[in-house]
Amino acid sequence: MANRRISESANVTDEDFLLGTGMGDEIVAHARAGYPEEVCGIISGRDGVAVELHRGRNVSPIPRTTYELDVETLMKQIEFDDTGLVLAAIYHSHPAGPPIPSSTDIARAFYPDSVYIICSLADPVRPSLRGFRIIDGAVREVVLRDASVGILT
Repeated sequence: MANRRISESANVTDEDFLLGTGMGDEIVAHARAGYPEEVCGIISGRDGVAVELHRGRNVSPIPRTTYELDVETLMKQIEFDDTGLVLAAIYHSHPAGPPIPSSTDIARAFYPDSVYIICSLADPVRPSLRGFRIIDGAVREVVLRDASVGILT
């Protein structure tokens, strides 16, 4: 968990999302492995608690600035349904930008019941993760918590 920003005083909202132990590190590792392109993946879960992370492939024709999750990974939602889980979160990286949704991210937020997690590598020594709920173009921050360390920022 070294080199990731962790804060006990994040802007608290009315919603939290609990990542399983090590999931924040897994997202950062995926982002670093895919640098300088954006990476993406999904997280299954229930009731605001992440259960399993699934790395996806970015099939965007312009992967340095946008992401498009591959169909095979998106189809895992069917497996989630079979086990009583849901598509709890979608994550992607911003290799050089801030950990906030871009206008493209907002326009392509087609899953209002999912948390959108963004991993910024703008400061490669101290990557940051932030979560958002995006519904009909409105963006609201969600507090990301790691089961092992507390609030992530």
